[in-house]
Amino acid sequence: MRYFQKMNFGILVLTLTFFQTTTSQESKFEDIPLNNLGEFKDAGKNWVVASEFSNDYSKAWNLKKLKSGTGVVLNNLTDKHHSHLVTKEEFGDVEVEVDFMMDKGSNSGVYLQGRYEVQLFDSWQNPNPTFSDCGGIYQRWDESRTVKGYEGMAPLANASRAPGLWQHLRIRFQAPRFDANGNKTANAHFEEVYLNGVLVQQQVEVTGPTRASIFDNEKALGPLVFQGDHGKVAFRNIRYRPLGTETDAKGNGRIGAIVIKPDDKPYLLRSFMMFEDKKLDYIISMGAPDGLNYSYDLRQGAWLQVWRGGFMDATDMWHSRGEAQLARPLGSVVPFSDSPTVARLSDSNMAWPDSLAFDDLQNDGYLLDKKGVPTFKYTVNGIKVSDKISPSSDGFGLNRTLTTENSSSNLYFRVISATKIELVDKGLYRVDGIYYIRMDKNIEPLIRTNDHGREMLVSLKNPHSTLTYSVIW
Repeated sequence: MRYFQKMNFGILVLTLTFFQTTTSQESKFEDIPLNNLGEFKDAGKNWVVASEFSNDYSKAWNLKKLKSGTGVVLNNLTDKHHSHLVTKEEFGDVEVEVDFMMDKGSNSGVYLQGRYEVQLFDSWQNPNPTFSDCGGIYQRWDESRTVKGYEGMAPLANASRAPGLWQHLRIRFQAPRFDANGNKTANAHFEEVYLNGVLVQQQVEVTGPTRASIFDNEKALGPLVFQGDHGKVAFRNIRYRPLGTETDAKGNGRIGAIVIKPDDKPYLLRSFMMFEDKKLDYIISMGAPDGLNYSYDLRQGAWLQVWRGGFMDATDMWHSRGEAQLARPLGSVVPFSDSPTVARLSDSNMAWPDSLAFDDLQNDGYLLDKKGVPTFKYTVNGIKVSDKISPSSDGFGLNRTLTTENSSSNLYFRVISATKIELVDKGLYRVDGIYYIRMDKNIEPLIRTNDHGREMLVSLKNPHSTLTYSVIW
């Protein structure tokens, strides 16, 4: 059942869903060590163990930036060396988690039991993903058929990040079933596949090995295989646990989600929102028709988070009494910080304030441009601030332009606070491995240590100062 209502340049979608009640006795996750390649069968020379790697999203990989150490395995395939990475251990029903990074335009895959592939691909910005895109269940292949490729399943959404960024895959897989005589009684299926926290596959049955599997037959157990013959890819944090799940498939009907979809203009939503473990109550979120979305804390002048894809689940705001008043982003969220963006520091070593007192910030509302994109305006300790966050024309991410009036030499913008900030190229930084910040090459930001790791500041030296930068993910 779907209910559509035009509302504030958007579409409200009410869906009826069904869920299954699941009880499980599941073991803890176990790691596959990447100190060397000892957990894998005859790993080829194309697989290299390192500690980290970073690269510009717009360029092919430069392996001179590969850092020595352990914890990351990278496929540096050549015409001569292009083998798969095959675990010595074999698995049946299993849940697998792994971080992966794609080279620009690259292609790889993760094969459960060496037979059933979840596709890995540089699918960044593809609005219409198919089975051959990241998170797809790859098709089967039969040369004797008129249509040789069949049964592939496209991901429910494109949750891919830019090349050169770490992404996360989680797979719950049920192996095929066999009777005492070895006859198959049930097909394998993927219970769930999550890409960067977004559900992209659910209860997908596969009737046999997908194309380019390393086995033609089916068995109750098989290895985990990482494809190495198609493109450069890196993996880390590979872990697994056997599944022991009983599912009540009868299900119960209930209202599933009230979803907001921007139509032809940006949609602005005021709501409460959970950020980390805090419930914030002065939040405005912008959903763009091209799927570049963000949330903003009006009380702190803080850019909270971004995500790409679907906009917002407003069920907890509008269903029944809507007591929680919570809105939930629908895409893969990249979190920033709920601390203020602008502050006066007595010197460059002074700690950044965690928050502003309620009376320190006067909210002056926002102005919409011709495209419906807001510029937030506020005054903090006598300093007038304008803050505009808008989709970039190339679709790579969001541009932010901060402007101040009545600023002074001890005023700073904090661009970001993170665990790790890496300089990838002149003006381009990779943050925590999951997004990029691009600054004007003439700006030299101050990157310093704080309690959380690292933070990037820019000094505002003129009474009327403007800073523009981009976030790409």
